[in-house]
Amino acid sequence: MDELVLGALTDYLSAQRGEPTAVLAARRLSVGHSRAMYRVDTDGGSFVVRVEQGGVFGTSGGEEFGVMQGLARAGFPVAQARWYEPTGNVLGRPFFVMDFVEGAELPDERAMDEVTAADFVRTMADLHALDWKSAGVDEALAVRPSSPDEATHLQIERWAGLYRAAAAAPIPLLEEAAAWLHHRAPPLERLSVVHGDAGPGNVVQADGRIVAVTDWEFAHLGDPAEDWSFCLSMRGSRTLPRETWLELFDRVASFRLDEDGWSYWEAFNLFKGACANCTCLDLFERGGNRAPNMAIIGTVLHRSFLRRLVKVVHR
Repeated sequence: MDELVLGALTDYLSAQRGEPTAVLAARRLSVGHSRAMYRVDTDGGSFVVRVEQGGVFGTSGGEEFGVMQGLARAGFPVAQARWYEPTGNVLGRPFFVMDFVEGAELPDERAMDEVTAADFVRTMADLHALDWKSAGVDEALAVRPSSPDEATHLQIERWAGLYRAAAAAPIPLLEEAAAWLHHRAPPLERLSVVHGDAGPGNVVQADGRIVAVTDWEFAHLGDPAEDWSFCLSMRGSRTLPRETWLELFDRVASFRLDEDGWSYWEAFNLFKGACANCTCLDLFERGGNRAPNMAIIGTVLHRSFLRRLVKVVHR
């Protein structure tokens, strides 16, 4: 952070804490596409500042902040979200501040051994069983299903609407995929909190345990199968073999699907990713975010997801 930004953040933290706060150090923690993350050490503790990046993926920091507060109230392992600044007047973009959670320093953020993976699976099973209504998690969400069977359809329309708003013209493959997903959506008996980006890389871990689950921008109410599939085919695919994940899902969470079920949710997650990636090219072309990775995500990665989506749908 430059001195001007650091000064503005110092003033903001002092105002929120109700006492003068000195920033001792600040450094970038990650190069995430949708949020910039900074660790800020102060004389009043260490915090993480999570800054939006111009609307990447169409997610809201306000929703993420509210979800994390609800999960903390329920005793779920998340960093305590402290303050939300929605205007962009302080740092130029909206952000929120949460407590820093200490964990193991790993050379690869997606590194995870089987012991830790088992604890991750247990933690996600706890999330899916959580009493989200008592914790008020749903109060933070813009999209709230009125019944379990509505949830998946609402998510399909959420992502389709995002792509349609960002793309210059309709993308036939995404339109066909949306129809395919609607037609084959499995029935759902109970709504659960779904992380939406579950797997290695979005946790803080130490000594074989998950200390905190991070990156809640895609959180919503829906079918837990979405998370298990996302871990299996997306985030966890380069961490542990598919067979190991399936064994852990079965043994630790008593979760299993047939091949048609795994194919459906893999297609759903690829569709979700392809739709979200459209926002990156739109922001790059309009000048909202000129980072080179925005153009890459909106072109190369977007097309990769489309190719994978076609293969899954036509298995």
